[in-house]
Amino acid sequence: MRATGMRASVCPHDCPSTCALEVEVLADNRIGRVRGAADNSYTAGVICAKVARYAERAHHPDRLMTPLRRTGPKGSTQFVPISWDEALDRTAEALLAAEHTHGAQSVWPYYYAGTMGMVMRDGINRLTHAKGYSRFFSSICVNPAWSGYMAGTGRLAGADPREISRAADLIVIWGTNAVATQVNVMTHAIRARKERGAKIAVV
Repeated sequence: MRATGMRASVCPHDCPSTCALEVEVLADNRIGRVRGAADNSYTAGVICAKVARYAERAHHPDRLMTPLRRTGPKGSTQFVPISWDEALDRTAEALLAAEHTHGAQSVWPYYYAGTMGMVMRDGINRLTHAKGYSRFFSSICVNPAWSGYMAGTGRLAGADPREISRAADLIVIWGTNAVATQVNVMTHAIRARKERGAKIAVV
């Protein structure tokens, strides 16, 4: 039987914080408490509310575990479960129909990483390249941050957030609502503000 207790892990979300975690493993292949790793100087025992409640989402009785096909009009919430094979077949048929009617560039898969992982994302990149689908440079959340990096440093490299609390007098946060989505960045930024009076600007 698998041992229970707290285990070291890492957040699965596509977030630049890439937080180190401590996850409680329960006896029935379930997880319990999730908290930021205290021994990691960046995470410093802090984790966002979304990941702190990961067990609730992972084990929720209403979590979707199979594809659904809509049987009523949009907004009717009328769906029936279908198999993964049927879901993939229907998706392929829709893509081929769009290609045949409007050309390959009429298909624009908009996606990024989220919690699906880099391997599956890069698989979609191969599909769009092979089929000649429309593509995009990056996501709506990455582009503003990269623009900020280029404007501020001239390259795609930002400051180590841990340096914020030690040295920064002015903290400029580009393209993110860090209070809601990057609690660890704000932990170090607020420390700099409290301890040294650093100013914070959000673009």
